[in-house]
Amino acid sequence: MDKFDWLESFELGIEEVDEDHRGMLALMKKIEGAADNESYDLCNELLEELLAFTIAHFKREEQMLEDVGYPNVDLHKDYHQELLARAKSVMSVCQDIKSKDNLKECCYEMFSFLVDDVVTGDLKFKSYLEDKGLIKRP
Repeated sequence: MDKFDWLESFELGIEEVDEDHRGMLALMKKIEGAADNESYDLCNELLEELLAFTIAHFKREEQMLEDVGYPNVDLHKDYHQELLARAKSVMSVCQDIKSKDNLKECCYEMFSFLVDDVVTGDLKFKSYLEDKGLIKRP
């Protein structure tokens, strides 16, 4: 799953958030392995686990942003809701697939929301946290 390997540029410098992101990536790799082995039931279970983990991650992240007074926390929450709606929609399609290649393609779509969260969403608040001295600049 080379295109979903952890990149240093994904690091936000907030250990709890970075650890969650690494945990989500580990689940994605398990899902890919289940798809490779055509273990459709396991793949669906892991997709459910990924969704639950992601929901918990979003809640932790949103609370952290509220705690530090991030001015765009409501926009970030809305963004999370959009990502979750997209993930749930893709997941419902994935659950009915019984073809290895189609399942992997579906999973990659599901995985793209993590990259979207880290690259598009979370980097927006990183500079705010750096400016406030809450995390170190690279």
